[in-house]
Amino acid sequence: MLDRSTIIGFLLGFTLIFAAIALQGSLSIFLSLTSLLIVVGGLVAATMVNYSFENIKDSFSAISSMMGTRELDLRTDMELLSMFARRVRKEGLLVLDGDIKHINDSYLKNSLQLAVDGFKRESLDSILRDEIRSRERQVETSINVMHSMSTYAPAFGMIGTVIGMVLMLQNIEDPQQLGLGLSVALLTTLYGTVIANMILGPLAGKLEYLSELDINRKEMFRAGILSMVEQENPRIMEKKMLIYVDPQSRAEYLKYHEGIRISKERDEKFYKLWIEQQNKEWDDLKEILETG
Repeated sequence: MLDRSTIIGFLLGFTLIFAAIALQGSLSIFLSLTSLLIVVGGLVAATMVNYSFENIKDSFSAISSMMGTRELDLRTDMELLSMFARRVRKEGLLVLDGDIKHINDSYLKNSLQLAVDGFKRESLDSILRDEIRSRERQVETSINVMHSMSTYAPAFGMIGTVIGMVLMLQNIEDPQQLGLGLSVALLTTLYGTVIANMILGPLAGKLEYLSELDINRKEMFRAGILSMVEQENPRIMEKKMLIYVDPQSRAEYLKYHEGIRISKERDEKFYKLWIEQQNKEWDDLKEILETG
């Protein structure tokens, strides 16, 4: 499912277009199956020529998975990993063995499992980096597919315009056929432009934005896990992870932790709740931990 801002953007954009049409005329005159077939059929065919079927399938799979995500609060992730790090420092990495299966994020789950399985820091770092790079390449292909499709749509709109003009000129003495040709000529340009600039282009940009957030989160996980493997002080781990948090959220996190003491009771309370709270907003998590 698309996130809220994407849905609102689509609804707002198409509502304004349809409203502008309805205020000046009838929506029915802007409907043309011929024009739609030229634009949609053309861009699909061109995409299949440019990319392999596997590329296209993987791209739409990545698009559907990324578009279903939402912005997660990295500070909640930091609280979780810090709590894990304190447990690891006292009892060793094997203490996490029973917890890993409850982690929602697949990258974090797999990475912690590798750490618990005893991979050395250098090997683990290489594996985690390779997985991030692989994800980057996969999403980059998806973004390229969307950008290519947004380029093809207006181009096939122009092809439809040429077809419509030819039909119009061949039947220049027949007013009815003249109108049909002119309709195809103009509507294919309209369809191509709308599909490119209202759907495909914005989706490519949104996918790129979500990909950057996802990669940034994975990099933060990598830094935290490597610090955990070396059994560094959790405070040092937090400083490494804070690099990946935006400045305002980072300042709020530091200010909050300056005023509290991480007690054994707080960690025990968090440990009982973390499975349900791992994807919640940090402010909500704070409130739960403070009030019980």
